[in-house]
Amino acid sequence: MPEEIYHLNEQGHLEPMTEERFALEDKLQELVAQYPKLLSGEQMDPNNPRRWILVGREQGIADIVGGSDRWALDHLLIDQDARPTLVEAKRSENSEIRRSIVGQMMDYAAHATQTWNVTEIRNAFEERCRIEGRDANAELTTLLQPDGEADVDEFWSDVETNLRAGNLRLLFVADGIPPELARVVEFLNEQMPRTEVLAVEIKQFSGERGSTLVPRVIGRTASAPNRSSARRAKMSLEEILYRMPSASVRQAAQRLINITKQGGGIVYPGSSSFSIRYISPALKLPVSLAWINPIPDHSGWMGPKNFTFGAYDYHEYEPDDRPPVEVVNAPKLWADQFEKDSFTIKLLSRAFNAWIVNHNDVATNIDLIAGRLERVLDGLRNWSIRNSSEP
Repeated sequence: MPEEIYHLNEQGHLEPMTEERFALEDKLQELVAQYPKLLSGEQMDPNNPRRWILVGREQGIADIVGGSDRWALDHLLIDQDARPTLVEAKRSENSEIRRSIVGQMMDYAAHATQTWNVTEIRNAFEERCRIEGRDANAELTTLLQPDGEADVDEFWSDVETNLRAGNLRLLFVADGIPPELARVVEFLNEQMPRTEVLAVEIKQFSGERGSTLVPRVIGRTASAPNRSSARRAKMSLEEILYRMPSASVRQAAQRLINITKQGGGIVYPGSSSFSIRYISPALKLPVSLAWINPIPDHSGWMGPKNFTFGAYDYHEYEPDDRPPVEVVNAPKLWADQFEKDSFTIKLLSRAFNAWIVNHNDVATNIDLIAGRLERVLDGLRNWSIRNSSEP
């Protein structure tokens, strides 16, 4: 028999609301995509409720690296700890909810950790935001809720790390979770050390004044580990420099750090690398100038590796977020200087106008690079002095 809940109206009368199954599976999937809060992140982790951004619906998954998509995941979301969350949403009447959905999800997770490319995931997220008229950076800032600026670079780097380590969350969503699925979910959640497996039952109740949605998380047991964890701790600059491949490369990196600090810029350490930025009260967003990874040929969140010099392509920004023309021109000139150098490789990314330099070439050409960095920082600082109260 369908359940009933009651709404107490302003006149003090009870209005019955009767449980109603979703007529279309697509409607349930649409609600999850539009309102990830329905997954009830506070039930998953009461001390640190889960929040999500939606990468997209029908996220393709290949069965071999570089292959074409073989499967399509209902939803791919990412939480505030950069943890990929794979969602399959079915009506309870769908026969797959009983048995085959579990094997299907295991296939998805096993292959996604090997074949997904984080650059493509980020592009899919940004493309969805663009189509829906949303600002991708604003969505990430809302997700991360930082005290200061959200570190987008580090977030996507952490997504890649979690994906490769199998640090995932698998969610089975339905308007009714059958007991046999609930038992399998509880078993998997207790036995899988890095992957959290849960079911979310979203019941719909209809009445005279519309619908009420009631989510319930299934699978959290006393013996299941709490896998919600803080994001990876940032390394100190000393630790990052220590990982450089040679003393000459370390000295070159230290010289760039010194120039940055003397020129009014900041050196921003992450979990495995650091970036060079300029921040001014007169700017809405920081100006990033370099991304420095101590491990040779280790690619970052969007392709920067080794020493990458350049800037964001501000044409990709929404008009309201673009810096003034004078500020755009300075890092553009900085980036363009590397184009004719014989030791640089163009970074293939629509989001950057930037050039990759390997570690040894940085050490060999440090005088040239250091001079360019001094000039761009000097230009940005002079602009900032003219346009703000910065001393």
